[in-house]
Amino acid sequence: MAVPQVDKKMLGELEVMGFPAVRSIRALHYSGNSNLESAINWLLEHESDSDNDQLPLVSREISIECGDTSNEVRNSAQGMRTHAQERKSEEQATAGSQKEISEVERELNANEHEEEDRKRVLALHKSKRVEEEKSRGRIRNQLQEDKRVRIQAAKDVMEAKRTLEENQRKRMMESRKAEQEEKRARERIRQRIEDDKAERRRGLGLPRENTVASPPIVTLAKVKPIEPIVTSEQLRDCLRNLKKNHKDDNARVKRAFQILLKIVANIVKNPEEEKFRRIRLSNPVFKDRVGNLQGGVEFLELCGFQKLRNNSYLVMPRGKVDVALLNAAGVEIASAMENPYFGLLSK
Repeated sequence: MAVPQVDKKMLGELEVMGFPAVRSIRALHYSGNSNLESAINWLLEHESDSDNDQLPLVSREISIECGDTSNEVRNSAQGMRTHAQERKSEEQATAGSQKEISEVERELNANEHEEEDRKRVLALHKSKRVEEEKSRGRIRNQLQEDKRVRIQAAKDVMEAKRTLEENQRKRMMESRKAEQEEKRARERIRQRIEDDKAERRRGLGLPRENTVASPPIVTLAKVKPIEPIVTSEQLRDCLRNLKKNHKDDNARVKRAFQILLKIVANIVKNPEEEKFRRIRLSNPVFKDRVGNLQGGVEFLELCGFQKLRNNSYLVMPRGKVDVALLNAAGVEIASAMENPYFGLLSK
């Protein structure tokens, strides 16, 4: 086996054009060693062959005679090579263009994702702002309601104070009136006794008694005892003492205030119901939340409750129900619950 013989002139021209010697020999051999154009076409068609860099082998020598190639052939080959390079450049440009298109598409997709993310963020921000506005509205309504309650509580306190003062004034006037009536009654009885005594002396023929006027005997009148008047300050002091005695257990004090407020409110709303005016001192709930706290039972006694002789019940008789006093007590309890510093500062 031997390397085939090819036209050396055409081989040299192919090498001048930049084709490798081995590939040029293969192209000339397989194109029939006919002309330069056929060899160039073969090279372009078999550019990707795996055995391009291997020399072909033949069993015998082949003598090929070929005339000189013309300038036209060389120009044609050069044009074909230029055309191939241009085509390759176009393919590279096309690939670059497709790559740019892909990058643009990726950028567009990224922009779309960013737009979606932005919309989601805006939606979340909007919902959060709406929720905050609702929360502020609820707080504003609560503040208005608290203000209304405080104003109403102040009005109730003033009304309770006025009622207490009016009741005290009425009781004092009734006491004075009763004292005056009793004094006039004693004077009438004394005058009647003197007249009866003079009439008996005349009937017996005795001279009229010449008595020196003696100072009238003054006897103490039996005045109806006036019940002590409970003031708002007494109620407040009782609650303050309760808070001070248990200042280390705010939760327990708060529960006690709540129970006291509930008891007072039930009586004000239903003064005829005896079950609201009768408290069993051994009741576990009452005993734990109010009875065992120093000042709890004392506050109820200021409100009008009375202990029975066996100390088993607190009872408020129907005739002892003072709605104005109970309203004042409710106001003081509510004020103590709302003020976090109640009972902690010195009086």
